[in-house]
Amino acid sequence: MKRTFWLIGIFCLLLTLMVIVDTYGLFETNASADSELSIGKWKIKVNETDVTFSETITLNNFVYSQNQHVDDGYFAPGRSAEFEIVIDTSESDVSVEYDFEIDDSQIDDYPNIYFSVLDMDTNETITTTNFSGVISLSANNRTKRIKIFINWDNQLQYDESDTSLIGEELSFVISANFRQYLGE
Repeated sequence: MKRTFWLIGIFCLLLTLMVIVDTYGLFETNASADSELSIGKWKIKVNETDVTFSETITLNNFVYSQNQHVDDGYFAPGRSAEFEIVIDTSESDVSVEYDFEIDDSQIDDYPNIYFSVLDMDTNETITTTNFSGVISLSANNRTKRIKIFINWDNQLQYDESDTSLIGEELSFVISANFRQYLGE
């Protein structure tokens, strides 16, 4: 009888060990992972130029309006000029936020010379020299078209200050800043 208890005890011990080993096997995980992460592309073009390069924009880059009283290539009272900016984010893997700022400090003393901005995609006119927006990754069109206008109104009360600009060069800095848009 003692021998039977020993055999039953050893059998129960073996059975318990087999259950424990089998249960342990359920919780064991063998896995491997690739530690390389893909980085999204960041390539933005402004007027077909990669923004990692800089370009100076002068009045020579502007297209002047027609005026029968002013020779071509000259900016004068009664005339306007426009410059188109095309922002192309089609090769970026992220949404892009853009900010533009026009430094118009050179014309602070000339209230009849001013900038305006036209969003060509929404036909919205912006009258400030700072403008911004977002080009979403999910947008159907990943390009943004903007026209910057400089206008010189021909007003009699400014004739004296207008003549002070004869022979002078007007230069403006248009700063552009691009960031990945993270949303809110």
